[in-house]
Amino acid sequence: MKLKSNPSIATIASAVILFNFSSCGYEEGPKISLKSKNARLIGEWDVTQLAGQNLNNEIKVDMEFEKDGDLELNVEYTYTYYGQTYSYSYTYNGTWEWEDGKETLELEWGGDTYEYEVKRLTSKELWMDDEDGEEWELEKK
Repeated sequence: MKLKSNPSIATIASAVILFNFSSCGYEEGPKISLKSKNARLIGEWDVTQLAGQNLNNEIKVDMEFEKDGDLELNVEYTYTYYGQTYSYSYTYNGTWEWEDGKETLELEWGGDTYEYEVKRLTSKELWMDDEDGEEWELEKK
């Protein structure tokens, strides 16, 4: 008679932790994280650098990644012309999803699809390169 062996809680926990550890490394780190990539990505992010340039008070860009795959992109542009200040803002609604084993983010808004290679993803930082090789750096709000 063979006895059924149930895996212990420690074995299951170890397997889950090893799976998470093996799936969280990016070129710029971190190599180990206790949070899944989704858990680190979900939330509101400010774009702080785009194409190597710090964004200033004239241009503000933020993204919100929602758990259900929805994406909101907000762009605000302010400038002064002959002493008069003008401000424009745009909001794009779209979707996001992981590609290539969670190495690439596919973002869709405004009827177009864009791919970003993730270089770094922590609970507070997201670095990625767009299809033109332009670097994006984001900080979590």
